[in-house]
Amino acid sequence: MKPDLHRFLADRIDEITAEMAGEIAARVPAYTHLSPGEIANLVKEAIAAYSGACEARAVLPVFRALGASEACAGHDVRHFESALRTAARVLVRRTAGAAARLYPPTAEYITVMETAFSAESEIVGAAVDGHRRAARPAVARRLYPLLSGN
Repeated sequence: MKPDLHRFLADRIDEITAEMAGEIAARVPAYTHLSPGEIANLVKEAIAAYSGACEARAVLPVFRALGASEACAGHDVRHFESALRTAARVLVRRTAGAAARLYPPTAEYITVMETAFSAESEIVGAAVDGHRRAARPAVARRLYPLLSGN
């Protein structure tokens, strides 16, 4: 665990959130419905995992729930995943910058970045999985009348 890295990133949550919202708006204009407050809550969870303050699996339920709520709201999984990956790139970039500042290129820096990339993969995977699982019943409800002739 790197408490100094976690603190460094957490102290900048507002600017990280604003950067993420801007990047998402620029790259995935179809996906701009989350408020800065909602994004900040997600960033807080992601920072904990990216910095190693907690294991990624500890925050996965939050991102699975996000995916499920997005599916229930009818948001396209492709836009959702693109928005997640855009946000993840911002946080990886911020984590790399903070780690380079706090830990000159050493084994510690490499460990921090491995943790961040691993967390990114797990978080995006959990969110997309949550979306797909929640979307299945909706798809079944729409297809049943077509397939049954009703």
